Amino acid sequence: MGACVSRPENCVGGGIKSSKVKLRKRRKALKRHVSSRLYDQSTEPPFSGPPNSHGSSDDLWYDSASILESDCSDDDFQSVPDEGVSFPNIGSLRDIDLHRSSVHPEQMAFQSTVDENSGRENGLLDRGIIGTDSSLEKKYLISSPLNTRKKPAYKLSFKRNDGHTNATTISSKMHIQRPIAGSQVPFCPIDKNMSNSWSHIDPQTFRVRGKDYLRDKKKEPASNYAAYYPFGVDVFLSQRKIDHISRFVKLPDVGFSSGDVPSILVVNVQIPLYPAALFGGEIDGEGISFVLYFKLSDGYSKELSSQFQYNMRRILDDELEVVKGFRVDTLVPCRERLKILGRVVNIDDLQLSAPERKLMHAYNGKPVLSRPQHDFYQGENYFEIDLDMHRFSYISRKGFGAFQDRLKDCILDFGITIQGNKAEELPEELLCCVRLNCIDYMNYHTLRLNQDPPSPS
Repeated sequence: MGACVSRPENCVGGGIKSSKVKLRKRRKALKRHVSSRLYDQSTEPPFSGPPNSHGSSDDLWYDSASILESDCSDDDFQSVPDEGVSFPNIGSLRDIDLHRSSVHPEQMAFQSTVDENSGRENGLLDRGIIGTDSSLEKKYLISSPLNTRKKPAYKLSFKRNDGHTNATTISSKMHIQRPIAGSQVPFCPIDKNMSNSWSHIDPQTFRVRGKDYLRDKKKEPASNYAAYYPFGVDVFLSQRKIDHISRFVKLPDVGFSSGDVPSILVVNVQIPLYPAALFGGEIDGEGISFVLYFKLSDGYSKELSSQFQYNMRRILDDELEVVKGFRVDTLVPCRERLKILGRVVNIDDLQLSAPERKLMHAYNGKPVLSRPQHDFYQGENYFEIDLDMHRFSYISRKGFGAFQDRLKDCILDFGITIQGNKAEELPEELLCCVRLNCIDYMNYHTLRLNQDPPSPS
């Protein structure tokens, strides 16, 4: 190399020629060395490149075992199980291939058929160890077990799981038909501790927008009056969600109303039991209906403000109101101002991890507008609000689904108010409220629906 740097003319002459001679000698020595070791099965053959169709018979085999030294991620996957799979002696197969190169073509074809049959009997063809392509027969039929490994095709599936355990459980539940409203869950005084019950709760335990909320953004305890008070709770299981559930129960005749305001308020909370789907998810299936029944307060016209009564009337009549926007004003239904108040009372009694506890304290008691996942139905003496959690967002569904099994351990306070957007509509007042004490929905029955439900009484 030093001569080539100092005297360039040597690089054109004998330097290159001598290098070619040396390279030829090394190749011949390497071939003799390889040939001498082909029949020695106790040693691992050296690596040679892919088969060369124009080379000598020594190049008719190909060792793929060197792939083991690469950083191939396929080592973690395989297309066939390892148990009960035995691979042939690689060296003996190489000897067969080398032998084929020296026999007559007709004998090679016959030998190829015999080897193919024996390979099928040993299960080698199915595993890709021996191929049947004639072009491959002429070159090589050797492959390491690593080459037969393939990555399985993994797919993200967001489809509904038809084998959900709740589906089987619901189908085996006893069916009840047209029960008396509020006959499923018993009442329990708030100072007692009884699971699977409901209790009265004071409206002032909820915090709502105060009189000066538009100025200071502060919330304060609500007044100790509500428009409706609870008289019963039902829990029904169903194969499909039940809309307008008041048609399928016997509502009592409370015999009291105040003007055009219905004497009974029914709140139907529809909770799905099937898994949430991210794309194209279903919005109907197995579920629960927590049905809350309220009757109109005796002091409705005296205890509630005239502004609240006016807003209540507008909600019953499904009126529209003007909402000022950045560019243009928009007409929206007054019913979109209904707001849900919910909180878990006994957080410390639940076995929550640190992240779960942090999330619970952060969002517990936060109000949420019921729109657009709500529907309204009106009968002769009742007004029904359906809160459809089947239509909640994927994130909300997943979060509630993870918490669903702990409902039987939770004491839940539930309330509804009408959001105040103007100074004259503040402070906010409660429409209704109730406490649910550790209700295990699997203790209840399936509601059978009539094909032609009777008219409400």
